[in-house]
Amino acid sequence: MAVLAGMVKNVLVIIILASFLEVLLPEGRVKPFVRFAIGLFIIIAVLNPVLNALFEEREFEINLWDYQVSSEQEREILEKGNRLNQQIAASTGTGIKEKIEGQVSAVAMLVPGVKEVKTNASLNDQGGLNQLNLTVRLEESKQLQKGGEVNVFLGGGDAPDTEDKKQIEEKIRGVISNLYGFDNLKISVQFEGG
Repeated sequence: MAVLAGMVKNVLVIIILASFLEVLLPEGRVKPFVRFAIGLFIIIAVLNPVLNALFEEREFEINLWDYQVSSEQEREILEKGNRLNQQIAASTGTGIKEKIEGQVSAVAMLVPGVKEVKTNASLNDQGGLNQLNLTVRLEESKQLQKGGEVNVFLGGGDAPDTEDKKQIEEKIRGVISNLYGFDNLKISVQFEGG
């Protein structure tokens, strides 16, 4: 009788939790999987006591949640996990680096007077950004727009002077820092040809 009472109690708890999950989950593709998992738990809750009663000499108890490993097995599992983590970080690190470099270059080209930007990002061991090195090629000092000439640089000469470069560098740093939230990141800007 105690076996039957325990089985009924376990099934009722599972059904109550299932009903609660059913209410919380939105309609969609997830509900059938949750129903399937709940059905498995109900089958385990019913079969476990029945099998124990029928086959007393064998232990059919399903205790995966109480799975115990030795310290050597635990060390081996952790080593494999660390190796896998390093492989994932190495493979995604280059992809992340390339995407960051492309995005930063595209954003820096939005600054007036900038024609082309090559970005080199340096990442740390955890995949975080250490430093950005930008190599900037500037546009010619005068640019045609709808038939008229617009002077891009403050100095008005044929080549940008030091003050123009300083302003462009500050704008590039400001745009990148504000857009990406790189407050403490070192951003190095160098100009091609000077």
